[in-house]
Amino acid sequence: MANVNAPFGLRPVRYMDGRPYNGAVTYGFATGATGVIAIGDPVVLAGAANTTEIMGMYPPGTLPTVTLAADGDADPIFGVCVGVVPTSRDSTPYRVDSTDRVIMIANGPDLVFWGQTDAASTDWAGTDVGSYANMKAGTASTITGKSAWFLDTTDGPDNADPSNQLLVLGLANIPGNAIGDYSIWEVLINNHQLANVADGGRFTGV
Repeated sequence: MANVNAPFGLRPVRYMDGRPYNGAVTYGFATGATGVIAIGDPVVLAGAANTTEIMGMYPPGTLPTVTLAADGDADPIFGVCVGVVPTSRDSTPYRVDSTDRVIMIANGPDLVFWGQTDAASTDWAGTDVGSYANMKAGTASTITGKSAWFLDTTDGPDNADPSNQLLVLGLANIPGNAIGDYSIWEVLINNHQLANVADGGRFTGV
């Protein structure tokens, strides 16, 4: 049975030492015309913070501003959106562009994620485990609020380019998941803003 084409960005599943993901998050603030942010989308620190109190809960300066990350080589990732704090019962489950929303972020540098490959080029294979790879942006669903980002089969995997966004850990052990188009893999954020390989494991300023 062929894998189903149903991208979802990145989904946290466990930590590198085997512990399951426990739902822990940090909070960020999305503001201005900085793009839609959906559940599963990678985000990046924007180098600022909220300047006014938000929702009566977050004083000025307590929420780092985040924007949608870029896809591709050398583009860092701070974490992955796992939820958007509602402002009313009619709030969208994703951040609409040019609206102020508080974003829930899974951003542990040792978090392992699932992601789905596209079908544009060469399928990822077992020999790609331990290689670096990048993501490919997609258009989020305005119905489900879920990401449509893929793992990129065209730009990598590459075992000699640590500036890539991800490290490939292996095929996800999911019933029905097989190597080929739209396969789901376990990955680690490699070009992480909190553990940047090119900067000796230290935070890279924004």
